[in-house]
Amino acid sequence: MSDHSHGSASTGKSSNPVQMAIAIAVGALGLIVGIYLLVQFAVGTRAIGAGDAKASSPEAIAKRIAPIVNLAVDPSKSPVPTAAAAALPATAKSAPAPIVAMAIPAALPAGTAAAKPAGGKGTFEAVCTACHGQGIAGAPKAGDKAAWGPRIAKGSALLYEHAVKGFNAMPAKGGNPAIADADIKAAVDYMISMAK
Repeated sequence: MSDHSHGSASTGKSSNPVQMAIAIAVGALGLIVGIYLLVQFAVGTRAIGAGDAKASSPEAIAKRIAPIVNLAVDPSKSPVPTAAAAALPATAKSAPAPIVAMAIPAALPAGTAAAKPAGGKGTFEAVCTACHGQGIAGAPKAGDKAAWGPRIAKGSALLYEHAVKGFNAMPAKGGNPAIADADIKAAVDYMISMAK
């Protein structure tokens, strides 16, 4: 029995070059298809057909990016939450039920200061410090003489204009259009005084 040959059949391995070439070709094709599908998934491209023309119309785009909810507060109704209503005078308690919990009331109770920033320092603390306090989005940090020096040298009028109308990443009036121009200018003067 020692006459038996110990060829490829006994080891279980195939040494046929044609089978090996087919296996390599199938593996390479599978790899190429896999890479193609992965790229399509990552990029998210698809062929633009006739149905996609409607999806690219300005109306369809506006509909997709429109806000989901539009909130409107009726100023004739008090949005004071019930927990805060207990601390209000009796005249304020007779107001209608709240529309939106924790919203700012339409009329503040007697003796309560309005939430309007007071002068340059108040406006700075209420609006400007959000970016100028930490130097966010390239805003010069308040009190940084090196950053403010070249800006101050260009004159207060230009700084006022940038603060009121917006400049680079800074929105007009720091993003609060309700603030008066005079208060914004006072905040600019306050920041200039901090950098001197």
